[in-house]
Amino acid sequence: MSYLPTERKIFYYEMEGSRYLFADERIKMHLLERISELRQRDGWLLFAFCIIDDRACFVIEAARIASVIRALQSVVRKQLQQPEAAKASQKTRVELSGRMRQLNTLPEIADCCREVHQIPLRRGYVCRLEDYWWSSYPSYMGFHQWDVVDRRLLTMYFSVNPGIARKKLKQFHAVESGFHTTEPDAFDRVDPENA
Repeated sequence: MSYLPTERKIFYYEMEGSRYLFADERIKMHLLERISELRQRDGWLLFAFCIIDDRACFVIEAARIASVIRALQSVVRKQLQQPEAAKASQKTRVELSGRMRQLNTLPEIADCCREVHQIPLRRGYVCRLEDYWWSSYPSYMGFHQWDVVDRRLLTMYFSVNPGIARKKLKQFHAVESGFHTTEPDAFDRVDPENA
């Protein structure tokens, strides 16, 4: 197993809520803009993300994950108080909860990133991974560059040559992930009030 030589820890973190939590594209964009600011200010890394209507999933490296979770939840709560978001959230009651899991090896991180990237495909949002823009996958494939994503760890896992890494990463994503975000016993629930 390839264990990580770092004091910082890598986590899968998922914020989930009601059906329309992130349905508004402006909320998705604002969340990513704020993540970029927070990431630069606090020095944490984002390796993968996917935002769909009822959840946002992240693979994050940070020294203090609790402060990252609090910041992310605060961004979402503040955005939901904006007038345009309030209109969208009136369709259903907005609830926010979260769960996380620590990732300890490079294969586990790669598998988790693949699972995050496959969410829009599995949920029927798109027929091809590269067609979903609210994910870090297009960044890895060179279609769209989200500045919030640090692609070094995952691409270096496959190859030091960027072209070869991209090809292997695409092949890797074509295979079913072994990391499943639907196994509740594998996660720690995160209380939004006490994160």
